[in-house]
Amino acid sequence: MDFAFIGGGNMGRAMAQALVERNVCPPQRVLVVEPDAASRERLAPLNFQLSALPDARVGEAAVVVFAVKPHSAPEAFQTVRPLLRPGQAVLSIMAGVALATLREGLGHEALVRAMPNTPAQIGLGMNVYYPAKSIDAEQLQRVEALLKACGETVQVDSEDAIDAATAISGSGPAYVFFIAEHWIAAARELGFSEEDATLLVQQTLLGATELWKRQGVPAATLREQVTSKGGTTAAALEVFNDGALGETFKQGVERAYARAKELSG
Repeated sequence: MDFAFIGGGNMGRAMAQALVERNVCPPQRVLVVEPDAASRERLAPLNFQLSALPDARVGEAAVVVFAVKPHSAPEAFQTVRPLLRPGQAVLSIMAGVALATLREGLGHEALVRAMPNTPAQIGLGMNVYYPAKSIDAEQLQRVEALLKACGETVQVDSEDAIDAATAISGSGPAYVFFIAEHWIAAARELGFSEEDATLLVQQTLLGATELWKRQGVPAATLREQVTSKGGTTAAALEVFNDGALGETFKQGVERAYARAKELSG
């Protein structure tokens, strides 16, 4: 067994699928522990090994991934702790669950805390991770193979940065979708159909992001290139600035960070 996922929800499933799709390992070497029968039924066509409860196979995995909701962590720790062996790496993607909590709950030292995001479902995720000092290079390499299968990775040098990443990239897709919702609504009010409005916004987001990545210049530079003095873009940006949209956005991200710290508390 290469990987054992404790939790087969959206993120656990996405990461497990990424392992197979990026040829890190075959599905038969991935165990997914998921108590919900309907969720296991949805996972069945993917050919993973499946279990309703943790069993001896968890102890065979090189990497054990905790992908349950944070409130389920204590119960998960209780059932998995007796199955762990010292050579295993444990990766947690549970928001707000600190390494100290993992260490106490599992009695285990080879730990990595990570914050992925939902585009991992298509291999375009952003994965920020912080390894405990006690994890060795080989164990960390196995964890990194999983994270890299899901998209881009950034290793940070403090656990606090995981809480910050939770507010930036972990919650970030929701910020994009929130803006997209209002953008599409504006397009509808200007006469576009739902289908056309959605396409206009999706392609604009996709194209703008790809242009930004390829040109490798600051976002502000690209914004300025689109903004002609006295033009349509300038008119829109004036309204955004008058409404303190930028400051409000930063305050929202800061509140998300504060909440992540509260959860880690």
